[in-house]
Amino acid sequence: MAEQNYLAFDFGAQSARAIYGTLDRGKLEISEKYRFITGGTKIFDTLKWDVLRFFEEIKRACKIIANENDKNLMGIGIDSWGVDFALLDVNGNLISNPYHYRDKRTNNIYRDAFKIVPKKVIYQKTGIQFMQINTLFQLYSMVRDNSPLLKIADKFLMIADLFHYFLTKRIACEYTLATTSQLYDLVENNWAWDLIKKFGLKPEIFPEIIQPGTFLGPLLPNIAREVGLQDVNIIVPAAHDTAAAIAAIPAINKNFVYISSGTWSLMGVELDSPLISEESLQNNFTNEGGVFQTIRFLKNISGLWILSEVKKLWDTSGTPSSYADLNKEALQMKPFQYFIDPDDPLFLNPENMIEAIQVFCKTTNQNIPKQRGEIVRCILESLAMKYKFVYLKICKLLRKSFKTLHIIGGGSQNQLLSQFTANSTGLEVKTGPVEATAIGNLLMQAASQNKNMNLSDLRRIGRNSFEIQTLTPQDFSAWDDAYQQFLTIL
Repeated sequence: MAEQNYLAFDFGAQSARAIYGTLDRGKLEISEKYRFITGGTKIFDTLKWDVLRFFEEIKRACKIIANENDKNLMGIGIDSWGVDFALLDVNGNLISNPYHYRDKRTNNIYRDAFKIVPKKVIYQKTGIQFMQINTLFQLYSMVRDNSPLLKIADKFLMIADLFHYFLTKRIACEYTLATTSQLYDLVENNWAWDLIKKFGLKPEIFPEIIQPGTFLGPLLPNIAREVGLQDVNIIVPAAHDTAAAIAAIPAINKNFVYISSGTWSLMGVELDSPLISEESLQNNFTNEGGVFQTIRFLKNISGLWILSEVKKLWDTSGTPSSYADLNKEALQMKPFQYFIDPDDPLFLNPENMIEAIQVFCKTTNQNIPKQRGEIVRCILESLAMKYKFVYLKICKLLRKSFKTLHIIGGGSQNQLLSQFTANSTGLEVKTGPVEATAIGNLLMQAASQNKNMNLSDLRRIGRNSFEIQTLTPQDFSAWDDAYQQFLTIL
């Protein structure tokens, strides 16, 4: 296979990266060319994404690539978080900056939504975990509030789809992203048209759904001239960041559990078909589309967002510290003194995350963590315990156990959390690659050019290209005893 070069844009909730990849003789080399801050923008009492600024950053990164590189670039692909969306008017213009999933407009939305379509019916159609941030509930909140934006909306696009549209002017929704909306019918493999109509939405705004690896077309001529890149195709990867990351898991076989770790922790397994049952509904598991006709059977867990928010408070108060230093402070604290449920609504978007942690501990009749090390240890131990909680649910639902847990993504760099996770679950934990999402993005672009490549090939390339660390459980019995204490606060 001759050398092939691709560019991946990986959009996260706090930052985005432009990652350049070269695939040559079964190995992938990557380098970060540009990084910029994303994050929500507060406007009055709303929280939105400044997507026009993000698009300017995309073009800036492309200019850097054009200036640095004289090699042939075969493709550009973009991935992003799920659930959020943009609306276009009849002329194809962006109507408004998209809402951020942490915006409060979906607070207490379930009661009204389930009056229209019962919870069980929604789940049987979509197989998606119920979270107030889901696209379904965001759109329904606009119907309920009589939003003028919906009245003039002509097309609906999710975040990565919007940027692909800006680059090519082609309107389409990528499959793995579309499945996160809770408006995709896993049985019919199309939009859930009946749900869309029952919730008062216009079916005609939902565009065609395309598969990962689809060629959208060349970069628009005016953008190509502006950034200095000629004859470059836009190739849709797995446009949902978790789907891309899971494609890059360096597993040897399918007998593994994964955590895609970052702002959120997505914990689950890879299946050949959806698991939609009364039991999976009761446990609120999700079935999202993956690459090569796989299903991501997983559960969303609030991840390192909680730690990043408390660090931000310390940084702005004049006591900044690195994550490594915070972990050292945590290790000096006595274990198993405080627990939180990371998925309690209290932690979705509080004004002050430290106060939220302390309020939760007080409400659940625990001691109150005050020192930085105590707070950090509380967060990390609680996350590791929640991983154990979800892992045991997975084992019960699938009626099988596992030996290996792969932790991928930016959160895999937190070795203390990874070790705590090995300790709590009793599993061998393999960490890395850190840039799993960008790697999966690049490899899916490559798969579109090399039609004989399959998922095993992608994972073999990952194993051959990136260093993976292995952690074994320590003090499992002590963690197992403490788990009983953790269960009392759920």
